[in-house]
Amino acid sequence: MTALSHHTLRSYDKQLQHLLSLILDMGKEVQDLVIAAKQSFRERNETRVANAKTADKHINELDKQIEEEATVVLALQNPMAIDLRFVISIIKITGMLEHAGDLAKNTVKRSLRMGDFAPEAAIVKLELMADIIVEMLGGALSAFAEKDTQKAALIWRRDKEIDTLYKEIIEMMQKEMAAAADNVLPCTQVVFAAKNLERLADYSTNLAKTVYYVTSGKRPDKAILKGLAEDAGTEEQQ
Repeated sequence: MTALSHHTLRSYDKQLQHLLSLILDMGKEVQDLVIAAKQSFRERNETRVANAKTADKHINELDKQIEEEATVVLALQNPMAIDLRFVISIIKITGMLEHAGDLAKNTVKRSLRMGDFAPEAAIVKLELMADIIVEMLGGALSAFAEKDTQKAALIWRRDKEIDTLYKEIIEMMQKEMAAAADNVLPCTQVVFAAKNLERLADYSTNLAKTVYYVTSGKRPDKAILKGLAEDAGTEEQQ
């Protein structure tokens, strides 16, 4: 685990810590929006859509604020080594979280378009996908704050759970569409919602990968991530 450098200028340290605080706040907003998407699978109404749009607007505002403050740090402080990678990663993560917010908002809208179509087995799997994604986002942000590469690798490993659930939902919807032509349009909305969640998991995974980049300066490949995940898994068992 590697921490950020401590500097003689306290204002510089405060700037870096404030950036981290803003990123964590933005991540929490995205988590809340994913939870709202999960709830919308069973409670579908225009109010939820309006609330999702408001939440997404706030996420976009945080995106702009963080990018502006990170740019100021780059321009005035000339960060080096791990600090430079940290600030660069902050800018990239805001982009990931902004796109993640868009996907969560869109999922709420997709739920409304399902109408009265409510395939229980598929909804249960969609809810499970959302729960896992909330955990992945939280874990990835925690790993980034702590510069914990092993914790980040465990997030990467969970992406397989999402892929499995996504494939299972697709197979269910294919059967539903084959059974009745009236199911085609609502089934398509379920498929799009599942795809949104699958992409949200990808963003969570990419966020986790930035932890290794910040601490080492290198991009992790699958072999590195697998090794870190295995080491973390061994520690959890001890």
